[in-house]
Amino acid sequence: MNLDRFAVGLADPQAAREVGECENCGGEIYEGEQVVRYDGDLFCDTTCLSEYLLQNALYEEVVV
Repeated sequence: MNLDRFAVGLADPQAAREVGECENCGGEIYEGEQVVRYDGDLFCDTTCLSEYLLQNALYEEVVV
């Protein structure tokens, strides 16, 4: 049993499999990453989702 905490090392980031891309920015999404799924689409994070919704939702700015 090896007790050296550095014996194993970090996982190779290039070994991760790309599973899709962000619907807003087009960034690559890899297996094992935490992402946001909205209406079946994948987004990098809530910021990308917010930008996507603002660009694609029907809304109007008004003065009240």
